[in-house]
Amino acid sequence: MAYVWLLAAGVLALAMPRVWRKGPRGGVWFVAGVVGFLATVYLQAVIPQPAADDVARYANREVTVRGRVVTQPTLNRNDRLRFVLAADDLLEAELDGDVAEISRPEPVSGQLYVTVSPEMAEGIHPGRHLRLTGWLYEPQAPRNPTGFDFREFLARQGIFAGLRADIVHRDPAMETSDWGWWRLRDRIVRTHEQGLGVPQGPLVSAMVLGRQAVSLPHEIRDRFIDVGLAHVLAASGFHVSLILGAVLGIGRRWGDRPKLLLGLLTLLVYVGLVGFQPSVLRAALMGGASLLGLALERRVNPLGALLLAAVLLLLLNPLWIEELGFQLSFLATLGLLVTVPALVKRLDWCPPRLSPMLAVPLAAMIWTLPLQLGVFGQMPTYSILANVLATPFLVVVTLGGFVSAIAALIVPELGAILAWSLGYPVRGLLGLVSWIGQLPQGAIVVQPLQLWQVLGLYALMAGVWGLHHFRPRYRIGLYGVATMLGLLLLLLPGTLAKANLLRVTVLATRGEPAIALQQGWQTSLISGGDPQITRYAVLPFLQQEGVGRLQAAIATSSVGEGWDLLLDRVTPRELYRLSDVGLAGADGGTFLAPGMELTQEGIQIQSQSNRPPILCVQAGDRTWLILGNLSEDQQQMLLQRDRLCSADYLVFFGRELDLELLTQVRPKVLIIPSPLSPTQQAQMIQLGLQVLNLMEVGAVQWTPQRGLEGLLPTTPSRRDFS
Repeated sequence: MAYVWLLAAGVLALAMPRVWRKGPRGGVWFVAGVVGFLATVYLQAVIPQPAADDVARYANREVTVRGRVVTQPTLNRNDRLRFVLAADDLLEAELDGDVAEISRPEPVSGQLYVTVSPEMAEGIHPGRHLRLTGWLYEPQAPRNPTGFDFREFLARQGIFAGLRADIVHRDPAMETSDWGWWRLRDRIVRTHEQGLGVPQGPLVSAMVLGRQAVSLPHEIRDRFIDVGLAHVLAASGFHVSLILGAVLGIGRRWGDRPKLLLGLLTLLVYVGLVGFQPSVLRAALMGGASLLGLALERRVNPLGALLLAAVLLLLLNPLWIEELGFQLSFLATLGLLVTVPALVKRLDWCPPRLSPMLAVPLAAMIWTLPLQLGVFGQMPTYSILANVLATPFLVVVTLGGFVSAIAALIVPELGAILAWSLGYPVRGLLGLVSWIGQLPQGAIVVQPLQLWQVLGLYALMAGVWGLHHFRPRYRIGLYGVATMLGLLLLLLPGTLAKANLLRVTVLATRGEPAIALQQGWQTSLISGGDPQITRYAVLPFLQQEGVGRLQAAIATSSVGEGWDLLLDRVTPRELYRLSDVGLAGADGGTFLAPGMELTQEGIQIQSQSNRPPILCVQAGDRTWLILGNLSEDQQQMLLQRDRLCSADYLVFFGRELDLELLTQVRPKVLIIPSPLSPTQQAQMIQLGLQVLNLMEVGAVQWTPQRGLEGLLPTTPSRRDFS
């Protein structure tokens, strides 16, 4: 790939001056190609690769690892503390109760993603040396569409293995200096929590330091993200501008050099407290450039400063260009620089103080919208309203949080008193976010955009930005053409893709099925309501498909907290249950008695049994029988009581499958959540039955055109079982 840049450099250097006579000269094109070549080589050189002695080579076994804590522990969604450990040596261990029998130490390198229970985390902080015993594992690729690629996420950080630690031993003899930025962060967080309690205290800390440095409750974080206020919890330009504004205000009577030194020192301290995150580094670099411009009495080109910040950060870590936070941060800043002035002029009918409050979130939303739709397939409906109404609260709470944080570093008791004084603004902000989150149709959901659509929309936006060179009468017509092209790019491909869609998707889950039946714009869901499956498999899939309303939702279990989670995000026209007991925590649902049928164009769903729950699905010319998690006794009872329909595909989530049941159903393909026993594998081979293990092949999808396919590349050829 790198040498393509050199070839392109030569071709462009010769051809472009002849084609574009008023454009850059040949030398400029050649230099651009050489820069592309060097950038590609540099990127390939810095991509993390595991060393020969990396600790990841010992994955999939019980081990004891000694190493040093690198990052501040924070809570994950499973309420376990996570941190990064730099491994020094490894001892294979066989656990006997709570005692680890340790063998010869083996020097290793690399880092580990470690999770421990909060009860064992006391005293864990960056720089602490630990000995951890637990299960060393290799992160897996996602098995479901839009599943979080945990393996790729860790690999970009140079981490190739994880450790679920069960035993934690601290080594005081190896302890290093007890000072660090973590201690200052910890004092600020504890002071805010002491003054405000939970969750108000962690929320203020997150608004000051960013959510990556604070264990903010996930339900609070999700509320802010859902209403379009995610930037409030990310250390960014908003925070840096408030800090610099306050510093320059304090030192307005000082000379330029003292103000410059104070501003730079403030930025350095803030970056140290928050951590080296792309958004805050970008804001700090641009803030430093502005301070330098004030000191030199020169006007700083903001676009040039933004470009310079991007180049410097990518030189520091080229892999940041793949991070969503980096992309959104720069796009939002670009939008503020190039769009806010024009929007303020067009909002001159608003009160002078209101027009900037409207223009800033609107500009940021416009420039980040294509990327959001490409990644998430949706955007918050009330984002602008939330930003406008929340701005007074944000300014008061953020500035107050900074003041209380500074006081906490000097006199923690004073910091707690100052934090306590923010109680009413913080509660007001939380109340506002909760109110907006309860408004109907809280998200605009569309079919997620392809890369070419996202690039096309940004090309149109760049063209609109450049239209100010044209005369007004031509500009209006060009605006209209650009708007029409943008709508076509946004809506037409997804509409055409949905028009003739007929697809069955069996998500890779354990214990219970999660199956989506799609025909055109209509989608039905079969699920048991497990909260983990709903959060990490069902909702991401529906979001990817742009589904905000289900044709039907069928619950295979009457107990499932995940249904409340699902119904908060997606609205079904009808909610059915296969059990004669109402759904716990939901609206009860309509009982789908045996023999009842649901018809969706191209798809027919029939209930065959409610004890145990069994469904027969006809999609196109294929029949699916969904058995769920049945014990051997339930299978025997089923064979004695009911006559099951013949099926092309049998979905079974139990452990042992009765051969008599297989003989009655006569499927071509058996879809199971985990590997069969060796005995059953031999039996399946004798029956000539194709077996798909969801843990091995990932989610399975069927369409009339492509047959049955698995998400992961280990899936056998579809010709074998379509």
